[in-house]
Amino acid sequence: MIRLVRTAVAGLLAATLGLAAAPTHAADPSPGAPRERRFLIGIEGLGVMAPALRPRITAFDARYLGSSVTLGGVGLFGRFQAAPRIGLELGVRSGSLRYRNRSDVISQDMVLAELGVLLYLLRGKVGHFAVDAGGGGLVHAVRYELTGRPNGAQIVGGGLVHVGADLELRLRRIAFTASLRALGVVTDVARTRARGALFDGASEAQRRMPVAVFQTYLLGSVGVAYRF
Repeated sequence: MIRLVRTAVAGLLAATLGLAAAPTHAADPSPGAPRERRFLIGIEGLGVMAPALRPRITAFDARYLGSSVTLGGVGLFGRFQAAPRIGLELGVRSGSLRYRNRSDVISQDMVLAELGVLLYLLRGKVGHFAVDAGGGGLVHAVRYELTGRPNGAQIVGGGLVHVGADLELRLRRIAFTASLRALGVVTDVARTRARGALFDGASEAQRRMPVAVFQTYLLGSVGVAYRF
């Protein structure tokens, strides 16, 4: 994962240098100039690097579980060019992961909803580079399928803020995007909803979602969007 992060950062830096050398847009006063496309809607593939779960209702072999894991998923997003250098984004993203310990399976799913603002630092004819910041909320869901024991699930919500960098390659009607963002996540584990016979008679600590109240995630994504 560290190699992937280094590659993504290097790619964004290379794209930034390329954009810096590209000519910026100039207003075309001619009547035949193409109309400005200020909206785009897209889909993306993503990976979320997050701290590994530390379940209390069961135990994993520590030799096979590192300090962090990567959830894979997809996202939907929309962007609006509010001003030449300002953009607004609304996105819904999800990530999933399966932990296996012998025949035991724990499924982790996450859904994030965010609203953000992009500041375009570099604007070329095709490439645009921006920094962004925003916030939103998320929902964690963990399901347990343990051998010889009843099933159970935990669900809890939280809030998040993010900062990051974004690259857009804009063609006439299609755009390609890449983003790298750091997320600060606060989870209200005291409000965990534990369901299923697995948690009957469990202690309060065992019923709580096995995540820390304060966490940091790293989200990387690439996508394709339609401009209109």
